[in-house]
Amino acid sequence: MTVKVVGVILIHPYFGGTEDDQMWLCMNPSNSGLQDPRLKPPVEDLGKLECERVLIFVAEKDHLNTPGKNYLEDLKKSGWGGRAELVENHGEEHHFDKVNSLSSMASTDSEIVKEFRFFRVYNDGRTESFFPPCPKVPPSDDPVTGVRSKDVTISSEPPVSARIFIPKVSDPNQKFPLLFLVHGGGFCGMSAFAPRYHLFCNTFSAQAGAIIVSVEYGLFPDRPIPACYEDSWAALQWVASHVSGNGPEPWLNDHADFNKVFISGVSAGGNISHTLAFRVGSIGLPGVKVVGMILVHPYFGGTEDDEMWLLMCPNNGGLQDPRLKPPAEDLAKLGCERVLIFVAEKDHLNVVGKNYHEDLKKSGWGGRVELFESHGEEHVFHMNNPKSEKAVEVINKFVSFLKQDKSIISPIVYTRVAVCKS
Repeated sequence: MTVKVVGVILIHPYFGGTEDDQMWLCMNPSNSGLQDPRLKPPVEDLGKLECERVLIFVAEKDHLNTPGKNYLEDLKKSGWGGRAELVENHGEEHHFDKVNSLSSMASTDSEIVKEFRFFRVYNDGRTESFFPPCPKVPPSDDPVTGVRSKDVTISSEPPVSARIFIPKVSDPNQKFPLLFLVHGGGFCGMSAFAPRYHLFCNTFSAQAGAIIVSVEYGLFPDRPIPACYEDSWAALQWVASHVSGNGPEPWLNDHADFNKVFISGVSAGGNISHTLAFRVGSIGLPGVKVVGMILVHPYFGGTEDDEMWLLMCPNNGGLQDPRLKPPAEDLAKLGCERVLIFVAEKDHLNVVGKNYHEDLKKSGWGGRVELFESHGEEHVFHMNNPKSEKAVEVINKFVSFLKQDKSIISPIVYTRVAVCKS
């Protein structure tokens, strides 16, 4: 018996070309980058659609409006022999049809009251993530680079752990700078054990010759904010407990140079990293010298995600909460000598990263801050496509900041670097 597919109906379809591309790439570890045919169907694939008709629904205020319309145009140009039709609902949001139908249901417990970038909230207080569980990989020994990794438990209650990476040791007395890394994920997703972070740490440890401690902290909704801040601070204090050479982890006792410690975070992790550097400057971290802080596409207040952060932090101080919008007096107390801020031109967090840079310059902080912008790129592009030319530039700049090697500077044609001394 032969089945004939007469038509295909696409309702607010997702394809590449939005800020959600990074999410798709993360969920598909074997992806082939932003040109993956499942993400961006090529003309030859569209020309082979096995149906006679296609109907595409788009909504005017939907962030997927443009990809839906682009799909229609690409389909018409592909040589496919069927008939395609577009229906646009003006003044409506993504999946408005489902939200409206839910609101008419008898059970108000199932009513969606708010949708954020990473999850939706129901009337009964439940949340539903838009992401599947984050894939994780085990620690390993890399035979090519010589980098080894292991997982350690920092605290059982609350649960805090970390993955430690160490480069090839050629001398039993050899010391390495230490990078304390805080992963991103919107305070509610991702993991230090995710494939992308494992790959990044393994690569960076080899190129920079550095020990990396990548912290696994508590995430919303199981552990609302401020768990992420407190867990990360506990992990940094755990690192400092090895200063005298008698801590619980031999790699840190024997090979960490506590006069060359760096704090770094990606996206939400950049926000957390700021709070850590502030605590180092205001509370102290005995025996440890934090030389620098590296913020990669950091999140701070001033975007549409602020309402999401406020919901995830029940005891928030509003839009002026110092963790969301660091005041000048906090910035002036950063406990490090140098700061490097990465931003990407097409990132929705581009402006807040630049604002942090400007606010830090005006705060009276006595260190040196540098801004590095990657033109034409999206949020955390360097992890979505780590072998791309511009991703390599980010890694090189990261390494040069750690090493203070002036020879490793990316070509100006790809990046804009602004350096200031305050």
